[in-house]
Amino acid sequence: MRLSRWRATVGRMCTKYDPQREAEAAMKRAAASEGADRQRLIQLALAWHELARERRDERAD
Repeated sequence: MRLSRWRATVGRMCTKYDPQREAEAAMKRAAASEGADRQRLIQLALAWHELARERRDERAD
């Protein structure tokens, strides 16, 4: 399995993606993977989870 390159944007993101859903999907893919692919997918899931947490924090402010 090969990960596609994601373009990072600094500042407010206007996106149609649900970061929490993306994090969960990446963890499911990681569970089905092995070796280096598993590690990259776990890192991707953690990044999506961080975005989800930042969104929740912004809404709380």
